Amino acid sequence: MNYKKSHIIVLFSLLLIMGCGLKDPFGDRRDSNPVGNQPPQTHLFLQVSQTQISVRDTLTDGTIVTKTYTAGLDTTPSRQIVHWWGDDPDGTVAGYYYQWDYQETPVFTTQEYDTFYVPIRSRYDEFTFKVWAVDDQGLQDSTPAELRFPVYNTPPAISFRLNTNPSISGNPNVTAYTFPTRTFIWDASDDDGRQTITHILYALDDTSTWRSLPGDADQITLRDIPPGEHRFFVKAQDISGATSRTISFPDPADASVPLHWVVKPVKGGVLLVNDFAQDQRLYQVQSFYTEILNELLGPEGYSVWEIGSETTPLINSQNALPYSSLDIEANLAYFEKVIWFAHLGRPHLSAAGLSITRFAGRGGRIFISNGNEETPDTTWTFTSLDSVYRLNPGGRLLAGVRVLAGFGSADDSQLDLKLEKMIGNRVSALVPGPGAEVVWRMEPDSSATITVPYKGSPAVALRYAIGSGKCIYFSLPLHMCDGNKNMTGFFRYLLFEEFNR
Repeated sequence: MNYKKSHIIVLFSLLLIMGCGLKDPFGDRRDSNPVGNQPPQTHLFLQVSQTQISVRDTLTDGTIVTKTYTAGLDTTPSRQIVHWWGDDPDGTVAGYYYQWDYQETPVFTTQEYDTFYVPIRSRYDEFTFKVWAVDDQGLQDSTPAELRFPVYNTPPAISFRLNTNPSISGNPNVTAYTFPTRTFIWDASDDDGRQTITHILYALDDTSTWRSLPGDADQITLRDIPPGEHRFFVKAQDISGATSRTISFPDPADASVPLHWVVKPVKGGVLLVNDFAQDQRLYQVQSFYTEILNELLGPEGYSVWEIGSETTPLINSQNALPYSSLDIEANLAYFEKVIWFAHLGRPHLSAAGLSITRFAGRGGRIFISNGNEETPDTTWTFTSLDSVYRLNPGGRLLAGVRVLAGFGSADDSQLDLKLEKMIGNRVSALVPGPGAEVVWRMEPDSSATITVPYKGSPAVALRYAIGSGKCIYFSLPLHMCDGNKNMTGFFRYLLFEEFNR
């Protein structure tokens, strides 16, 4: 028994002696030789396609890894979306510094991705991006993650929208005339993405001073342009500063557009609209009107607007109807009273119809003579037509036929007209719609002394109130109706009485 106790005492003593050499598992664990705060490590990620890039990441011990991806860079190579992240072995990442090789100082951020537009100034260039993490104690990664990649940039492209400028088919040494309002419309694009176009730059005459529009702008309406000859310039600029070629109107290098653009001054309060392109060579019909207006208003008391033909045959096509309704409305709005005449060919009443309606609705007065073979459109809003039919189905209306006035004036008998010449094209009789008043009708067939191709006494002119203005629509060529030699008297009544009511 004593022997066993002795062994136990010896064994316990040995264990006690051995235990004295072990570390206390519950004591201070700190190493007697600490290594201090460890820096974070930084990593980069970029998805690219069909573009070879060189990426140096701290995970690769500084080696260069070249990769080619099959899905990545899209059609905006100057626009890059870069992702990064950091790891800290003994703390947390507080943020990042990044720097492009074109930046003088690094930028701090707490984000882990951003979108960049590299300022490429040439067709091809290379850029380097570095990013490094910083931990919560301010220690920075001494080996930044780095991305180097090639960038191919295409400058923007710009062109005037089709048919927005007048075109010509012959000698370009002709002049396009406008009043002091002119709208220019263009289409801009960029292979790097339409959103990379940041500015549209334009200038009138002086290209040493450019004015800026937002990158998504596709038109500009110039107003109060001084009278005289002018030239408009426009170009697009992308986010990298690259610009498209400069286009202009007129363009001396483009033989399909007129060589000159002249702004006419606004004269007087009356506008004469020549919508008869076939007359714009000899101006016989226009002279009929201008002689009367010269007598009543003087040469400075009215302006003339010639609308050429943009369809075959091209006549005065450099002065075709403006593409933009803003310009049509502005041309009319410069004046209080308008006399619009058309005859053969293709008049522009339908194309300008809404502008005419708005002009009258704002208080304007307009008289339209449209002795055209095309039948009037019952959807026109500047007059009110229930229906129309052929006044002379055979295409002849003989000279001497009378047109009886019904303006409600004491001088109505003085406003009766008579055909001075035979009308050799089909014209229309008018059935008035709601709100329209008949102001001229053909003499009854029962009392006519000349053979007429119609029955009864068809209406050929309607007066229609629109807002505070009015429109008188006449379906015969007025210049052929001066058999009574009273046309000057009619215009005196029209301009100074009817249009002043």
